[in-house]
Amino acid sequence: MDEHLRRFVAARDRDDGALMRRCWEELVIDFFDRMDGLVYAAHRGRLDDDEHEVAVGMAMARFSTNLMTTFAGVSTGELVNACKTLARGICIDVQRRSVREHRHEGPSLTPADPGTAAVWEADAARARLEQAERRDDVRAFLEWALPQVKEERRRVLELTFHGAEVPEIAQELGITADNAYQRRSRGMKDLKRLREDYDT
Repeated sequence: MDEHLRRFVAARDRDDGALMRRCWEELVIDFFDRMDGLVYAAHRGRLDDDEHEVAVGMAMARFSTNLMTTFAGVSTGELVNACKTLARGICIDVQRRSVREHRHEGPSLTPADPGTAAVWEADAARARLEQAERRDDVRAFLEWALPQVKEERRRVLELTFHGAEVPEIAQELGITADNAYQRRSRGMKDLKRLREDYDT
């Protein structure tokens, strides 16, 4: 899953819609079992088996269509958190529909405090701002640091940051895969050292 997400993020950064869709389709396949668990964790037994299946189906449908265009994260953790939020919202929708259709009673998934939604929205906005600031900081650092890395390592790093896998890098540069791994590893160590200088 990490590889598909990395390729998706690289395609998104390049505005390559076709590659984004292909990578996202792989993520949808990878995420099905996890989504089932996230839906169950969201409703904690408050939905019956049929409602659970409906919720999983709706969550996967939204994951495969809507989340691809709205997900702005870069890590598996961020994707899981986005899916948790999605699963919780779907469970609330399914429970509300079920209550209207069946008039059954049970503990609600809707937050008791109406201010909770406003707090959540403020937290989400703050997280988006922090993420944008981190992204800008990484870009500024790379613009400063990459020219200082040896050319052979820099080329491997640039291809990596654009979503290329090691076999593709090796083929592009006419080197072995082992050599590409080695250059990438050494280049990342160079960046780590340079980051310490950059931060001081």
